[in-house]
Amino acid sequence: MESYKILERIGEGTHGQVVQAMERSTGQIVAIKCVRSSDKASKNLLREIESLKALDSDYVVKLLDHFCHSFSFYLVLEFVASGLLEMLYDDDIWLDDFHLKTYARMLLTGVVHMHATNIVHRDLKPANLLISSDGVLKIADFSLSRLLLTTAVGDDDQNDRCYTGQVATRRYRAPELLFGSVHYDQSIDMWSVGCILAEMQMKTPLFSGDSDMEQIAIVVHNLGTPTDETWPNRNEMPDYNKLKFTHCNPVPTNVLLPDIDELLVDLVGKLILYNADKRLNAQEALLHPYFFNEPLPCLEHLMPKPPNDHRQKLSPKPTEVIESLDKNFSCLYTILDETL
Repeated sequence: MESYKILERIGEGTHGQVVQAMERSTGQIVAIKCVRSSDKASKNLLREIESLKALDSDYVVKLLDHFCHSFSFYLVLEFVASGLLEMLYDDDIWLDDFHLKTYARMLLTGVVHMHATNIVHRDLKPANLLISSDGVLKIADFSLSRLLLTTAVGDDDQNDRCYTGQVATRRYRAPELLFGSVHYDQSIDMWSVGCILAEMQMKTPLFSGDSDMEQIAIVVHNLGTPTDETWPNRNEMPDYNKLKFTHCNPVPTNVLLPDIDELLVDLVGKLILYNADKRLNAQEALLHPYFFNEPLPCLEHLMPKPPNDHRQKLSPKPTEVIESLDKNFSCLYTILDETL
């Protein structure tokens, strides 16, 4: 650790504190994620390392180094100046529709690369999307990611591929996960992408439940009571039949997303579907007419560029940023004193 000088706290990921540091020999500014050693943290950290090592995209945060020291693990990551939430809620930065369209394209391009590598993120949300000083969106925090097991078409063991259902932040969690499914694929990320695209426009979460039950109720109220047509395999969800629903009709997507480009409404509507098999994949979403209609996406070098101290300057912070930056900070410097 003597190779790095700790500068200041940045925040925390799902399982670790994050600080800004300078590499002494080169002067390069980096982000260092510190994770206390534990069985669960070690497993998640190994998955994060393997995912980041396998990915090579301008739209995914870069892993520069990793090592152990004093019963903790450290990931050295490229430093990224700001985040999508900070950009959305900064009154001094004007984001027009073509800027948001470019963020959407960057996100989907990163997801295309991620899914082509058979990696599912499992926690896509605005707080995990960073914005570099060049204005480029980068997917971060792969602590819940994993490599999906591949099976041949017709393989009898295909339905035996099980993954934990306790993934994704509640407001961006696909309905099959809310009902306890352990059989899923990259389509859970695409549900999250749909929620993110809507939130970029509305500046508020699309489905904002404060508990799993409330989240389910909000989703059902807006998408309608599931039917054989909208969700044919719903009875396979472990927790689906534990609940009874009062019948309700779906809210039209243009009512759910008022005063928004009708092509974006169509794109989001094809991502937030009960039936995961019918959700657009990332490549299909990139080819949606929304990205080829006026206003066209902004050229990346013309995107708004946050200052390097953007996180520190932004005040007040949106709720999720506050939670991300301030939770458990009381122990941050204790961790640093003990381990660095």
